[in-house]
Amino acid sequence: MQFCKDCGGVLNLFGNNENDLCSACVQQQKRMAQLLAPAAVVQKTETPAGLLAETVLSLENGKIVLRSKEGWELWSAQPGVSTTLQTMLARARRIYEIRLRRQKN
Repeated sequence: MQFCKDCGGVLNLFGNNENDLCSACVQQQKRMAQLLAPAAVVQKTETPAGLLAETVLSLENGKIVLRSKEGWELWSAQPGVSTTLQTMLARARRIYEIRLRRQKN
C-alpha cells in the first residue's frame, strides 16, 4: 500500500503508483502554481506618437486620408472640415486597435 507524501492519504491499495501525491494534492499544487505565477503584462498596441510615425496623410479622391503602414484607412475627412489632431489620433488609434484584434483572429 502506498500513501500520499503530502496529505498521507492512500494512493493505491495494490500495485505500484507512479505518483507520490494523490490527485487532490496534485490539483492543489496546480492551483497554487497558477495563483503564484506572475500575471501576464498587457501591452498597449502603440502610443499615438508611434502610430503617427508610421502613418501617411494624403489626399485621395477628394478626401483627406490617414493610412497605417499596413495600408489600413485609419481616419478620413472631407477637405475644409476642422478636426483637432487629438481627436483624429484618438479615432485612428481606436480603429488601428480594432484592426489588429481582427487580424489576430
